[in-house]
Amino acid sequence: MSKSYVEQYLHAYHVLPTGPLPTLFDFPHQYVPNAWAQTAAEQLQELIPKTFRHDFNTLGKMFGVLVVDTPVGIRFLAGFSGKIDEATFFPGFVPPIYDTLNTDAFFKQGEQELNDLTRQINKLTDGESLSSILKEKSQFELDAQAKIATLKHSIKMKKELRDVLRKSTVLTSELDAQLANESRQEQLALKSLKKEIQVGLEEINAKISVIQDEITALKLKRTNQSIALQHQLFKAYNLLNFNGETSTVLDVFTAYNGETPPSGTGECALPKLLHFAVLNQLKPICFAEFWWGLSPIGEIRKHGHFYPACRAKCEPILGFMLQGIAVAKNPVLNTLISAPLKILYEDDYLIVINKPNGLLSVPGRSDLDSAEDRLALRAGKGAYIKAIHRLDMGTSGIMMFAKSPEILAAMQMQFAKNRVTKTYEALLDGTPKELEGTITLPLRLNLAHRPHQMVCFEHGKKTHTEYNVLDFKDKITRIEFYPKTGRTHQLRMHAAHPLGLNCAILGDELYGVAKDRLYLHAKSIECWHPVYEGVITLKCPTPF
Repeated sequence: MSKSYVEQYLHAYHVLPTGPLPTLFDFPHQYVPNAWAQTAAEQLQELIPKTFRHDFNTLGKMFGVLVVDTPVGIRFLAGFSGKIDEATFFPGFVPPIYDTLNTDAFFKQGEQELNDLTRQINKLTDGESLSSILKEKSQFELDAQAKIATLKHSIKMKKELRDVLRKSTVLTSELDAQLANESRQEQLALKSLKKEIQVGLEEINAKISVIQDEITALKLKRTNQSIALQHQLFKAYNLLNFNGETSTVLDVFTAYNGETPPSGTGECALPKLLHFAVLNQLKPICFAEFWWGLSPIGEIRKHGHFYPACRAKCEPILGFMLQGIAVAKNPVLNTLISAPLKILYEDDYLIVINKPNGLLSVPGRSDLDSAEDRLALRAGKGAYIKAIHRLDMGTSGIMMFAKSPEILAAMQMQFAKNRVTKTYEALLDGTPKELEGTITLPLRLNLAHRPHQMVCFEHGKKTHTEYNVLDFKDKITRIEFYPKTGRTHQLRMHAAHPLGLNCAILGDELYGVAKDRLYLHAKSIECWHPVYEGVITLKCPTPF
C-alpha cells in the first residue's frame, strides 16, 4: 500500500495523553481502556456526527480505535462493526477485511440468488393459487359438515319413527326386517357420503401438497445455498497475524472448536483494525471499543460506554490475529484465591460455604480453581461433592453443596419449584426510579455475544426478581434482591437493562463498567432440610 493511502486512515492526536504507553496489548475480552485509547475514542466521537448521516438515536453502532506506532509517530486508527446504512467505506475509517457489498463479487451475487429464492417462496406461499385452493378446502369442509349434519338428522328422525313402529301392535316379522334393512341402508348412505367427502378432500390436499412440496424444496435449496455461501465467505476472509502467517476465518474456527463461525464473524471493529495494521506494518499498542447511540432491542449497550471484544465471533480469530505481539494475560487467569473456604454449615448431607469473589463455583473448561474442586479435595478421594446451585465467578456469598446424588436431586427440586428463599445484596452504579418493586423480564442467551444474556419476549425464559432499595450515597445505591427464579445473570440483567432498574451492578464488566470486583453478594438463604425435615436459615455478612 502507498504511503498516502495509509496516511488517510491515520488520525493524529489533537492533545497527547500524559500517561505512558502500555507495554502489553490489552487482553481484548476483559480490559480497562488505557488513557491513550480513551483519548483516541473521545476524539473519534467528535468525528462521528461529521462523517455519518445515520440516525444513531434510532439504532446505535459499535466503534473502535486502535492506537498504533507508525514511522510518523503514535497515531490511531478508527473502525466500526459491520456496515452503516448499507455502506462499508467511509473517509477515515479502515476498510472491511472482505467487502460483502461488492456487487461484482461472489457474495453479493450469491445473496441475490438467495433473495430470488425467497421471492419465489413468498410468491408460492402468498400467491393466489394456494390461497384459492385453501379457500376451496375451507368451503368444501363447511359443505361436507352441513351434508353430514343433514343426513344424520334425517337418519335420527327415521330412527325415531321406526322405534315407534317397533313398539306398536302392528309390528310383523316382515315389517321388522324391512325396518332393519332401512336402518342398514341409511348407515351405508352415511358411510358412502363420508367416503365421498374423504376422496374429495384428498384431491384438494393433493393440489395443496404439490405447492407445499415446491415450497419445501425451495426452502431446502435456499438453506443449502446459504450454508455454502457462508462457507465460501468465511474462506474469503483471509486473516493475517503479526507473525506473518495467514489463515481464513473458517480454518481458524475449525482449529479452535470445529464449529462453523457465527454469521457476521470478521466484521467486528477490532478484527478490521488489526487487519489494516498488520497489512500496513503498523504496530498495535492498545485499543478500545465503545457503543454509540441507541441499544439494540433486548441487549444492554450504553451510549459512550466501553465494551470488550465479543467472544462468540472474535475470540477465535483474535487469538490468531494477535500472535506476534505481546498481549496481556486474561485477568481471570491471574486471579488466585488462596484464602481457605469459610464453612457456614455442614452435616452428613449438606455443606454450605461463603464463596469468595473471584472463585469459580464449579470446574469449567479452563484449569481455574473452583469451590467444588476445593471441597472435593477436602472431603477426600471418592467423596461425593456437587454444587446444588451456582454463583457467578464474581459473586460472593452463600453456596450449597450436596454429599450424595439423592440429596442433590432433592435440593435441586426445591430450587426448581422456587421453595428456596434467597437474598442478595448489591451496589448499583446509579439510582433506580423506584425504591421497591418487581422485575419479570424474560431472558435468553445472546448467541452472538456469549456469555451475555438478552431480554427476549418471544423465546426468553420467565424470570422474577423482587427488590428493595436500602440506601443511597454519591450516586451509588445499596439494594437487596429477592430472586424467585434462578436464570443465568438474572440479577445482573434485571439491574442493568433499561426495562429493569437501568443501573448496572457496580463492577459488572459484562453489563456495566469493570471495577475491582462485582459488587453482588448472596447474603442469606432459607430452605427445607431434605433429611431432618426442618427449616435451615443461613446468613453471611456482606463484605462491602
